[in-house]
Amino acid sequence: MVVSSPVCFPYSASTLDQTITAMAFKIAPFVALILTLWTSSAQAKAGPPQPDFAGKLPERIGEWKKPANPVIYEGNALYEYIDGAAELYKAFDFIRAITFEYAADKEDTIKVDIFDMGGARGAFGVFAHGRETLAAEVGQGSEYGGGLLTFWKDRWFVSVLGYPETPAKRAAVFNLGRAIAALIRNTGKPPSIVTLLPRMGLVPASIRTFHHHLLQNDYVTFSHENPLGIGPKTQAVLARYETPVGRHLLLVVEYPIEADAKVAEQSFGTTVLGGELLAKQGERWMGLKRDGKRIVVVFEAASKDRVNQVLTEVP
Repeated sequence: MVVSSPVCFPYSASTLDQTITAMAFKIAPFVALILTLWTSSAQAKAGPPQPDFAGKLPERIGEWKKPANPVIYEGNALYEYIDGAAELYKAFDFIRAITFEYAADKEDTIKVDIFDMGGARGAFGVFAHGRETLAAEVGQGSEYGGGLLTFWKDRWFVSVLGYPETPAKRAAVFNLGRAIAALIRNTGKPPSIVTLLPRMGLVPASIRTFHHHLLQNDYVTFSHENPLGIGPKTQAVLARYETPVGRHLLLVVEYPIEADAKVAEQSFGTTVLGGELLAKQGERWMGLKRDGKRIVVVFEAASKDRVNQVLTEVP
């Protein structure tokens, strides 16, 4: 059996205390730095602080009173709330929904749904997907009709429904919308791909951005598959145009690398255009071009010449 020798310190107790104290002062800045970096990293992962909707929204809006607590749905729990429409939100990176039902009585309510879409890409995308008009009354873009106000701001998409509509309820809906928007301090930018759309003839309310292929047929059905390889790492924009020489649709898709765009060009050309770059679709024409990591597709143009002209308008 080996017996360890007793540990001997070459310092007296008082000297040892002084040494430990000195070492503590020396390492304190490094400990503080590490704690700061760790805290910053944790905050970055958690994202920016969320608005206190539950605590800061008005207790009353006119006749309508806020419930004691909101109901929150996260991830796939959204299907429990809006089964049949949840897929749309999931396609735009949905994280959670915070819901309130302001009530004057059981039959007289205003429904508030605040969707955290994780970023401006998802919030703008889900707002733009269903709109038919465009206004700037609330948030960074809004639409109102039939008692329903929708808008987006930063990472949030918001729906406030007061139905059946009355003058008092309409006023309450807008007041609630503005109160929610005021709690969202940051603003976001629409996906940069929107800036590639030519302005001449563009119908602004028709702009759709997406990164899931199930949304590619919003205006014209060209495939139930995914010939363009649209997915989370791509960004696509689709829009309608009305010009003096006719109407057409424009789709622009950007890929992370050029190789992906080449694969999509070949796939779309083979499965949709029949091996050509231009093809007739009923009485209208469609065509495609690729420029590096970008693909541009024109649908429903009046002629081949019109397809070629539109393709040259997109950088």
